Amino acid sequence: MPRRPKPLPPGLRPGAFTVAQAARLGAGPERLRRADAERIGYGVYRLRGATTTELDLAAALLDDLPGAVLSGRSAARARGFPLPQDLQGWSVGDPIEVTIPPWCSPTHRADIVTRRAEIPEAHRRRFQGVPITSCERTWLDLAADLDLPDLVSIGDHLVRVPRPELEGRIEPFSTPDLLAAVVEDGAGRPGVRSARAALGLVRIGADSPRETELRLALGEAGVPEPLLNVPIVGPGGRLLHEPDLQWPRFRVAAEYEGEHHRTPEQIARDIDRAETIRRIEWREVRIVAPHMSRGADEAVHRIVDALVDGGWHGRP
Repeated sequence: MPRRPKPLPPGLRPGAFTVAQAARLGAGPERLRRADAERIGYGVYRLRGATTTELDLAAALLDDLPGAVLSGRSAARARGFPLPQDLQGWSVGDPIEVTIPPWCSPTHRADIVTRRAEIPEAHRRRFQGVPITSCERTWLDLAADLDLPDLVSIGDHLVRVPRPELEGRIEPFSTPDLLAAVVEDGAGRPGVRSARAALGLVRIGADSPRETELRLALGEAGVPEPLLNVPIVGPGGRLLHEPDLQWPRFRVAAEYEGEHHRTPEQIARDIDRAETIRRIEWREVRIVAPHMSRGADEAVHRIVDALVDGGWHGRP
């Protein structure tokens, strides 16, 4: 009867570790060929049955790349940036994006895509134990690859004021001033012109990429800039609910209703909200996903019609 192998060292990250890391903790290559470990890449293993995240792989590989940081789309995914749908997923076998100092030789591993650039200490962070670019530097790096609306959407995500009761934090991830500083320092870098253009469109207040998309489409149509997620001021100065967008001068509010608006409880709240709006003689425009197709044409037309009814004379 074969002897049961000695347990793998507890210091190994279950989702990914290298042969070198295992050896330093006393588990040689022979030990990794036992049934409780499985190979997931060149010189990279995990505990059999464990789930491997992009951060797990980064923690394993960056341990052998002094000065390197997780960057670009990998850093954005790790931090939960609202990337376009086709950039959101990652699975074992996909490479991670890493920035290494200019004086380092690039690695030729299939599971790492490297760029060479100087990352100042001010833009180096640690995220769940992994060296990573700051939110601002990650946003700037993305500017070379993303369309302007997607870049604005991420900027809005970074500067929005969180809701502590829902998110467990009280500070935004960044500020317009910090984004402006990284753009200023990035003169001459790929994408900096796109980042500068996006910065001029970033606003505090948007709670979702769809809200940003709608705001940008309205701006393209010449609609006055709305207030974002601030309370409607009712009779006697009473503060009412916070619509996604509002135009107090024309007594119009707009709400983008995503998936969470389909629960019975939320439907009831939405009905009550609509009644409150109607009683104070405001118009509420409710926008759903189908209205956002074809560049949000239908959503824009609905809001423009409400603004014209409210006295706006600038209809495009």
